[in-house]
Amino acid sequence: MRHCQAKTKSGRPCPNKPSASGYCFTHDPARGKERAAARKLGGARNRVPHNGDADALPKRVRTLQDVLSVLDYALAETLPMENSIQRGRLLVALAHAFVETIKEGELEARVEAVERALKLRGEE
Repeated sequence: MRHCQAKTKSGRPCPNKPSASGYCFTHDPARGKERAAARKLGGARNRVPHNGDADALPKRVRTLQDVLSVLDYALAETLPMENSIQRGRLLVALAHAFVETIKEGELEARVEAVERALKLRGEE
């Protein structure tokens, strides 16, 4: 079996089957435009569509609700991704951020309730 005339980056002969030009698809100088089109098509096919609603993101993060909106967006973008160690770590980090934000919100609500109760009693 014949092999491509080109050499790999490591300097070894390319093991791919050659076309009539003597080069494989990857190394054929005359097929550069075809390779570029194939790369572009491959990228489009492998693209993961956005699932988060970017319009729902606040322009500036100033409140706990804004933080939750950003976290919701990040979660919606992360869930459809291919399963990987990085995705798993990101999901754990997002879960932790949600828990901390919710705890902060509950604490804030409790303080406000105590302040209202004290105000009603006439104490400050």
